[in-house]
Order: sequence, then C-alpha cells, then structure tokens
Amino acid sequence: MRLLTIATSLLSLAFLLMSCAEQKEPQKTDPSEVVSEVEEQVWAFHAADTSRNAKGVIDLLWPEYTMLADGHRITYEDVKTGSEAFMATLEVFHTKWTDLKVIPMGSEHAISSFVFSDSLIAKDGTVTQSTGPNTFVWEKRGEKWKVIYGDADHYPVEE
Repeated sequence: MRLLTIATSLLSLAFLLMSCAEQKEPQKTDPSEVVSEVEEQVWAFHAADTSRNAKGVIDLLWPEYTMLADGHRITYEDVKTGSEAFMATLEVFHTKWTDLKVIPMGSEHAISSFVFSDSLIAKDGTVTQSTGPNTFVWEKRGEKWKVIYGDADHYPVEE
C-alpha cells in the first residue's frame, strides 16, 4: 500500500512539473511598442497603395487573410491575383488616411482603424473618388506584423 502511495505521489509530482514546464510565461510587451510597430506597418501599407506596389500590399498580408469590402468577402488569393491587374489600370492612386487609431490586443495582435479618402485616376482618365472607414486586424508572427483580417466600406464622394 505504501508503495502505491509513493508511486501516486511521484506520478502527481511528474504531472505538476510537466504542466508547469508547458506553461509559457506571458510576454511582457509595452503597449506603446505595439502601437508604434503597427503604425509603422499601416504607413508601409499606405506607401504600397499609393505607389501602386501590388507586391508590397501582398507582402503585408498573412496567407489566411480575408476581408469584408463593401459587403463582399475577399481572400488572400483574390488580392494576390487581382491587385497587380488593378494597380496596372491606374495612373494615380492618391489616398489620404486620417484619424488613425491602433489598439493593442496583447503582444501579438492589434487593431488599426482609419478613415480613407481615395482619388483614383485610371489610365483611361476615369476618376473615382470614395471615402470610408477601414479596419485591420494585425497579427505578429516572430518579428513580423501583417494583416490577418480587414474591413472597408467605400462611399462615393459627390462633386
């Protein structure tokens, strides 16, 4: 009986040690550091858009990326196949992003939101102007922040 008690105690101790070893110490990240890192990525996204750099936009998205744009679901593959063709139709991609807010959701996730005002000039001379809200959910893997989810609504600007 005593041997069974010792064995049970040792087994309990082993499980306790294993569970302690598996638990990671929560990462201590300064929220202002998250804000700064994500803001930098938001402006990298803006630069990729305005320079019509489709590859730059795609490089800021995780492969699991999805977006709800004007009520339609868009996947990473949609962006990957459509961005280059879309950017090639433009002469000018001017966009102003205002009221940027970044909300840290821990050390590996953050939400950014801003209001955009787009003025796109196609190579055929067509001008399209719209404004609306944009929200991105950012995820950090290793040292890289990229967008995992987005939401945007475009409202025409009346001249």
